[in-house]
Amino acid sequence: MSHLTLAWLTVLPWAASGCVAPPSRGGDADRVALKNRAMDVLHAAISYQGNPAVRVEAVEALEACPAAEATPWIRTALRDSEPAVRFAASVACGRLRDGAAEDRLRELAGDGDRNVQVAALFALHRLGHRERTGLIPNYLLVEQGVGVRRNAALLLGLLDEPSAVKVLARGMRDADAGVRQHALEAMARLGNREARQELVFMTNAGVGSDEVMAINALSETNDPVYEDAFRRKLATADHVETRLAAARGLGRLGSDVGFEVAMRALRSKPPVRGDPHDPAASKVLRIRQMATAALGEIGRVDALPTLNELLTDQSDPRVQVSAARAIVRIIEADRGGALPFGTGVRKRRNVEKSKRATRL
Repeated sequence: MSHLTLAWLTVLPWAASGCVAPPSRGGDADRVALKNRAMDVLHAAISYQGNPAVRVEAVEALEACPAAEATPWIRTALRDSEPAVRFAASVACGRLRDGAAEDRLRELAGDGDRNVQVAALFALHRLGHRERTGLIPNYLLVEQGVGVRRNAALLLGLLDEPSAVKVLARGMRDADAGVRQHALEAMARLGNREARQELVFMTNAGVGSDEVMAINALSETNDPVYEDAFRRKLATADHVETRLAAARGLGRLGSDVGFEVAMRALRSKPPVRGDPHDPAASKVLRIRQMATAALGEIGRVDALPTLNELLTDQSDPRVQVSAARAIVRIIEADRGGALPFGTGVRKRRNVEKSKRATRL
């Protein structure tokens, strides 16, 4: 992917200048500089033409940044040539309740792509315009396109409307396994007990992809009742992806016990040979993105130097985007503290006590 890297670095002059390691003495000024570098990466990524997937991930990363800094950039993606980017931008505007995007969202409700249409209707609902919300279930229940049905299930879970569970339960009868999976996650997000129980069962299914999906879905509930389950998977799972998902889930619950697992995943050497159905390059990208996501949720500032190095990663721009997202998340969460790099966790989180760690 060297051609992608070269194109990427041409829009990031600071990246080519050798500005990799943060200053040796940490502090507020260093944090501001590092956050600015991370935001520069996200701003460049949202207009990166080498791969629309990079633009999609940039939109999703910006959604997690402070709204005032993110929404103007996300709005530009509402006019992207790729439907996937317009979809992501519409969802982000809805979740952030960006009223300045309303006119464009109304236009996108009539977009030629059905995925974009349902995302725009979701966003308008979030902005308080619910006159067409009743159309969203049709995109799940009667739409022919599988991708549209999957996205509709996802968005129904993000509406924060418990009544959507009844529609999603009907979606669980869909012939497509992906639609059923999205519906199950959405129901769990909306608090459905049976859906959450099914996800708990899936965490012990022994199938790596199912375990990761289930742990990630349960993590989104932010319910501490799943902490012990996450700890068990962190300690015993066969697949590194499962352990990283558990580390991320624990991070969301305020625990840093998965920190070393995530750091080791970033340092590990790529596999020599990959599964024909899971090429080595795809696996490496996935692990790096999952590890940076876990570090972002854990929030320890001693991850910042490693994440900063990834801002100039030579393998794939998506790694840079993931690292930038984690950097901004950690710094924003730690605002008000002045811990130097490498000294520990955010002040508002407690470091894992040894007696808790021994439970592993």
